[in-house]
Amino acid sequence: MIVFISDLHLVDETAGKHNIPAKAFKKFLDSIKIHSDNTKNEDKEVKIVFLGDIFDLLRTEEWFKEKEEDRPWGKGTEKMRKRAKMILKKIAEKNKDTFNLFSKEALKRKFTGVNIETIYIPGNHDRLCFMIDELKEKVIELLGLNVNNDENFKHFFFNNEHGVYATHGHIFDEFNYEAKSKHNEEDYKLTPIGDPITTEIIAKLPYKLINKLKEKSKLNEAEIEQVKRNFQDIENVRPLPATLKWLVYQVDVNRKLKVIIEETINEVVKEFRKLKYIKKWYENHDRGRFDIADKIQLILEFLETFKVFRLKKFLKDADKVMKKIGTESTVKGAEELLPDLDKHIRYIVMGHTHSPKIEALTLSTVNHKPYEYVYLNTGTWRKSYYQCRDKSGFISWRNMTYVIFYTPEEKPNEFKSPVFEIWQGAEMNN
Repeated sequence: MIVFISDLHLVDETAGKHNIPAKAFKKFLDSIKIHSDNTKNEDKEVKIVFLGDIFDLLRTEEWFKEKEEDRPWGKGTEKMRKRAKMILKKIAEKNKDTFNLFSKEALKRKFTGVNIETIYIPGNHDRLCFMIDELKEKVIELLGLNVNNDENFKHFFFNNEHGVYATHGHIFDEFNYEAKSKHNEEDYKLTPIGDPITTEIIAKLPYKLINKLKEKSKLNEAEIEQVKRNFQDIENVRPLPATLKWLVYQVDVNRKLKVIIEETINEVVKEFRKLKYIKKWYENHDRGRFDIADKIQLILEFLETFKVFRLKKFLKDADKVMKKIGTESTVKGAEELLPDLDKHIRYIVMGHTHSPKIEALTLSTVNHKPYEYVYLNTGTWRKSYYQCRDKSGFISWRNMTYVIFYTPEEKPNEFKSPVFEIWQGAEMNN
């Protein structure tokens, strides 16, 4: 059986304490053990595939200690590699108990008599993990990978026997995949605009805001910490179009900090515009029509004109901006991939969107045998904030999603076909 999880976004906690507790992974492995025990084949085999964005090397304040040329969107310097190595080391320290669960020894003890293996597919937030050899070595250690398995560090995974093809999914997101090609090894190394957006805007905004609050406001430490957590949670808002509204709401509930917040937002946007990478990126992407360059410009202009006393208008403006920008469509991407895949592939798995999903793609019949093609998304295990239907605010909970694929021998069925299960739990813990 093959199990997929993704988008754990394990971090060094400098930009927020968002790591998933080790007990969640213990429950996950306990569950996988039960599923494995229940398979009907004599030779038990389990593959756990980490489908990208397992490590988050972008959502950190560590990069602010380096010049732009030494950041991931800089010149690929030795300082950048050293800083990336330091960040991954901190991630390892903060998640030590979790990684201990996935060591080769721990998995062998838990899955006695089972051939168990872990496999790692990089995403966009852990792009550096397949580009830098020292980071590769650390990932191999942390996830207990088999160094002789060439499935590791590829950008897709497939298994005909289980009828499954998987990729992280960012190749269908123009903000997080820079090239037009879908499976060119060198194209995956290109820095997408989403990298500096994550660090230079999303991580930098609360970082600068807290420094200003400590300097200029009369808030006590507890109040500052609350504001910090609220602004650090912006990346956890779902769906993505609601992120600008989240920012509006945060300013609205902190009206006494209006001037400081507006000042910080403008400062962050100005610094973002001055980045050499951004200037060069605009030159290469502004093609004179409403393209990705115009979408980025629209977001920046919205932030630059941010005024809390125009709250209702800005909520409407946020709707308009996000509607124009749209969202990434991994389902559409799955439809594009399907015709080029091996005839035995029936299931396409992706992550990236942070939204667990299952959707029927198409149906055909071959020799009186049904062939069902399905898209599945593994979501994220991190806490996410969801906008209320009546627009009154946001509510948060954690999802825990994983997908399992079985061969007909592992799970016998009428049509002798590979089958899947998608398991999802949710926990509200505020």
